[in-house]
Amino acid sequence: MYQKNELLRAFIEKNCLLADVDISLSTGTQSSFYFDCKKATFDGEGLSLIVDGVLAIIDGLPEQPTAIGGLTMGADPIVAGVVARAYQLGRSPTHGSIVRKEPKKHGTKSKIENQLPSGTKIVVIDDVITSGGSIKTACKELIAEGYIVVGIIALVDRKAGGKESLEREFGPVHALFDKNDFPALRSLDEIETVAEAA
Repeated sequence: MYQKNELLRAFIEKNCLLADVDISLSTGTQSSFYFDCKKATFDGEGLSLIVDGVLAIIDGLPEQPTAIGGLTMGADPIVAGVVARAYQLGRSPTHGSIVRKEPKKHGTKSKIENQLPSGTKIVVIDDVITSGGSIKTACKELIAEGYIVVGIIALVDRKAGGKESLEREFGPVHALFDKNDFPALRSLDEIETVAEAA
């Protein structure tokens, strides 16, 4: 069963969270905070803690996946970390698939790297949920190729409506953390609320 890990939360807050900024998100909206989770997923300590959390969430899923995957680039290091750790532990998921944003222009010209057989049960992963667009794209591509999505996991839910949108279409979505787990953002919310009221 998954329990929030304070070491990972503190790691993300210290290394990945940009607060009190003016930044453009992939959704095209502006935000006063940003999670650069690549600073955790491409770090040995950060990725190790993330993998522990992801495997704990997978343990609680009603259906167990044999694979994990997602849209490049947010999913890539997490997928690699999870399948390697799962293999070392003698458990699932030991297979990974990555959905490209565009099909390869050479070789197999595939849109899914390491395409697995139709009927493969997969959990879809991403680093951050805002609108849920990246995860939605990955789910649709995987389902179109015969995968069965049995769960969705993100490192951080920005609480911008994406989780709820994904749940309406694909079922339960799990996040290791959400925006409210970071005190710097709670104080930022208070400042913004006061500014809006003025």
